[in-house]
Order: sequence, then C-alpha cells, then structure tokens
Amino acid sequence: MSARLIRSASPERSARSSARRRPYAASIALAGVLAFTAACGSGKDVALPTSAPTSDPTTPSSSTSSSSAAPSSSSVVPTTTTTTPPKATGGPPKPPAPPVGAPGAGTVPAPGSVGFRGDAAALKVIDGPGNAPAGTKWNAGQLQVVANDLVLDGVSVKGGITFQGGGTLTIRNSIVEGNRSSQSAVLGLKGHLDISDSTLRWKAGDTPGNTWGNGAVHGDSTMTLRRNDISGTPDGIQNGPGRSLIEQNWIHDLARIGTYPNNTHNDGIQSYGGPDLIIRNNRIDIEGPDGVAYDGTHQNGAVFVQPGGGGASNLQVVGNFLAGGGYIMRLEGPISGAVVTDNKFGPTTGGWGEVLVEKNVAIASWSNNTSDSGKAVNKPS
Repeated sequence: MSARLIRSASPERSARSSARRRPYAASIALAGVLAFTAACGSGKDVALPTSAPTSDPTTPSSSTSSSSAAPSSSSVVPTTTTTTPPKATGGPPKPPAPPVGAPGAGTVPAPGSVGFRGDAAALKVIDGPGNAPAGTKWNAGQLQVVANDLVLDGVSVKGGITFQGGGTLTIRNSIVEGNRSSQSAVLGLKGHLDISDSTLRWKAGDTPGNTWGNGAVHGDSTMTLRRNDISGTPDGIQNGPGRSLIEQNWIHDLARIGTYPNNTHNDGIQSYGGPDLIIRNNRIDIEGPDGVAYDGTHQNGAVFVQPGGGGASNLQVVGNFLAGGGYIMRLEGPISGAVVTDNKFGPTTGGWGEVLVEKNVAIASWSNNTSDSGKAVNKPS
C-alpha cells in the first residue's frame, strides 16, 4: 500500500499533500500459535536490523555458501538443506551462476524470461507440517523459518514464508504462493533474504483484502533479489532497511482491488529508506489494462521511495524499465547521493508524468533517462 493519489485540478499538489503511507509494523509471537500483525499506514517506522550486512549488498556477511552453480531450469533437483556460513577465504562467496536462458547481465528481462521456468511437477511440495523441512514449522497456512542460514532449493511452498531466523534465508529455483494466512509470499523479519530465479505470487482465488498493502517480498530483512517473477500482491517489493540489491526482476499484474477510499495503492517497489539500496535492470510494470498508467484510484508508482526519519543515502535506480503510476517514479526526502540513470519510462496515460521529486532529495547523478516516446526525461528542478 502506498501514498494515495487523488486526482484534482492541481494534480502535483494533490500528490504531494495526499495521505502518506508509513511503514508497516510486523511482529510474531510464539505461544503455541503464531500471532501475526502486519499493518500498513500505521504511522510507525520500520525497525531496522540491529546488525547490517557488509557495504556490498550483493554479498552480505551473513550469506550462505553458494559456490556451486545452480541447476538449469529444466533439471531442478529439489533440496532443502541447512548450511553453515563459510569461513573467510579471501572474500564472500560468489552467487551461483544464473540458469540456462536467463537474461544477460546488465539487461532488462523480457516478460516471462525470469522466475521459475522449469517443470513445476518436479518441485518438492511443502504444504503442511508433514513435509516442512528441518528448521521450519508449518503454522496456520504458512511456513515459519526459525533456523539460521536455511537454503530452500527446488521447492513449491503452498503458503507464504515468514523468516525469523538468523543469517540468510536462501530461496532458489522455487515457487512460493502467499495467502491470507501469511499476507506476503516472503516476509523477512530479520537477517537477510537471498531469493533468485523463483516465482513469488499470490494463491489463485485467495484475493488479498483491499486494505492490505504488503509486497510479495516484504520486511525488515536486507535483501538480494535476482531474476524473480513477482505478481498478484498489492505491492511487488517493500524494503525497510536499505543495504539491498533488487536486480533483473519482473514485477507485474499487481492486485488492484477496491474502490476509493477503500482500495489498494500499488507500488512496484516501495523503499522506506536506509543506505545503499540498488534497484537495477528490473522490468516493473504496474499499468492497468490497455497501457493505462493510472486508473484514477490504484497505482501509485513503479518505484516509490518514502524514507523514514533516518532518510536514504546512495540510492541507485539504474537501467530499469518502469511503467505505471500517477507518477511512475516518486522520490520523497530526505535522500542524499541518489543516482538515477539509464531508465526507460512507459506511457503516462491517465497519470501526471514520469517523475515526481519532492523536497530534500539530493540527486548526485541524473542521465540518459528516456520517456516512452524516446524523449529525454530531464532532472526535476
């Protein structure tokens, strides 16, 4: 859920003065059952992790061992294993090689070219306490991860995943379906999420409520998200702490539900600030039918940065295709050192423009950003 856009005779003023969404509060208490609360628009700030990964978000210090190449999408071998972080041997481990057919480095994925692309029947199904792997508990329609440094590779989880362990939760070559029990496909309460080459979606027929605003990937965990297919939730990704890499994902077909004032407010990526967030080479399309960027009610922005009191620093929005929203990209302050380069924007039909940059946003670099017609999108004054 995101800041509401209200059409008026003065659209820019309307967008700036609209009701603002603040970070959700998420807590889990275990006393025989899982008590889960996730509220958007609560006015509460996101609680940042007490320990941050290294300054390079692609190789956090809590990363699990992943030096072997990932299996190709045509021959996935289901595994669920717990691992111990490797000892230092001259630097953090490299991520596994992308599967065969993945988009090349530095390119925006075509629709359907990322996510899990193998045989879903070959995946190991996790749908209840009887097949929950070690280090997890099945609780009321969701998989609760309590282990440190868990790897889920080649699984189909018929419910959302809540990560409350330590270290890194790694998900590869998998399908995860959120539902009303979990409210997100993957909710990270702490540690680091490393998710690649997976499909994260909402369970068919289990429509999110119109007041829910959670992303398919959501939370206070730092994140490394590569080559995922994300759909079906009100927001695509919500990131609380920064220090994260969001790269070559396809975010599309978000849930547009309800009528004003009880409606979803869709964002492809919503950031609540923090340092060193990299949004790079993604395809983020939250348009409505027939290429309508904003239908007058639902879509807020493909990228929406709304820092809390700590602000945001060293934000990078580079090389993306961005479409949909009253403003397709919306940056609120305080932000320092932002780099916005090489992005292509979709049509602005129904909306007000490609970019809204509000007060107290310092742009360090702005270049080669183009509109749907091929014209330059100039740095806002």
